[in-house]
Amino acid sequence: MEKYMKKSHSKSKKFYMILGILLILLIPTAFLTGIVDGRQSYRNDAVETVGKSWAGKQTLKEPALIINQKRLPLNDYNVNVKVNTELRKKGIFKVPVYTADVSIKGNFMNFLGKIDNAVAVLNFDISDSKGFIEQPKFKLISGNLTPSNNLSFYKKISTSDRLIPFEIQYKIRGINELYLTPNGQNNIIYIEGNWESPSFDGDFLPTERKVEKDKFQAKWSIPAIASSSLEASKLGVSFLMPVDNYRMSERSVKYSFLFLTLTFLAYFIYEITSKQKRPIHQLQYLMIGISMLIFYLLLVSLSEFIPFAGAYITSSIMTIGLISLYTYFVITKKTNLTFSLLITGILTLLYVFLYILLMLQDLSLILGSLGLFLIMALVMYATRNVEWYNENQNSEVR
Repeated sequence: MEKYMKKSHSKSKKFYMILGILLILLIPTAFLTGIVDGRQSYRNDAVETVGKSWAGKQTLKEPALIINQKRLPLNDYNVNVKVNTELRKKGIFKVPVYTADVSIKGNFMNFLGKIDNAVAVLNFDISDSKGFIEQPKFKLISGNLTPSNNLSFYKKISTSDRLIPFEIQYKIRGINELYLTPNGQNNIIYIEGNWESPSFDGDFLPTERKVEKDKFQAKWSIPAIASSSLEASKLGVSFLMPVDNYRMSERSVKYSFLFLTLTFLAYFIYEITSKQKRPIHQLQYLMIGISMLIFYLLLVSLSEFIPFAGAYITSSIMTIGLISLYTYFVITKKTNLTFSLLITGILTLLYVFLYILLMLQDLSLILGSLGLFLIMALVMYATRNVEWYNENQNSEVR
């Protein structure tokens, strides 16, 4: 019993010490999340500033026809939008802005019967009228397109036809997003543009779509019954940056604690299995952990100037190189090149694995689960001969 009480628990103590360091490192990890959020907010402020001088996000509302103070139902609603998108810089940030040529054709259902020389008011609206580049043009029943100084067009009409045709054309500009409201009985909406990574959003996805390297085409065909259960339906496209570096950085920070744990585990296994019996001080664990957290600062800052992939590779190489050199020259004192190379390999695999998880968001859960299972199996194999209750792992427990 006395011999049992004298058995060393240094491995357990070291394990709990490492766990404590990991918990301490959660504090700067929280600051990293705040930094990413702060930079993202700064980027959003830049977008808002561009929007104030250019125009904001646009929603194109359906036209209305009013005769004798009665609003006629919109029947056929056909919209053709050609979008030209470009990037505007605000400081270090690039903001997608666009110019859109809008052509609307359709007709209204005439439930009034015979209309004799009545004043008809054809109007429409958009969410940010500051975006108009030229006066809108209207045509009602027949005649040429007529420019108007506002969003309404007045004309005296006489007709007994069941359908009253119209046409509206205008040119606007906006930022980031372009939406339409499909509130006719039969809605056919066509949008084409020169953006290579559009996101089709809203209550309806396109019935036809084609996205190529430098252009896209999308078509929606929506009958009124499809939107009958919706109070206010809309559809459209968002002009997103191909890779949102802040969103990717924010996701990568979420894996920081896992990365720290796996790296510390590798060093802990080295300590308890190495024949050289060279202990690693808790401050050395702390410096390694801080070095790994600096990776995320490098990633965020570099990705503001170069593509995310380049920022990720550069930050990874700098972090892996720093920790590998510190391991060889300081921790192993140049006596164990194999372990230093092993750490280099482990960190390289971890950062490659993280990049794959970031790129394949839909498969991140299954890949992460399989990866952790494999890592746990390797840890069990590496520690299969460790005598956890004996300070000298080569001695026998009596």
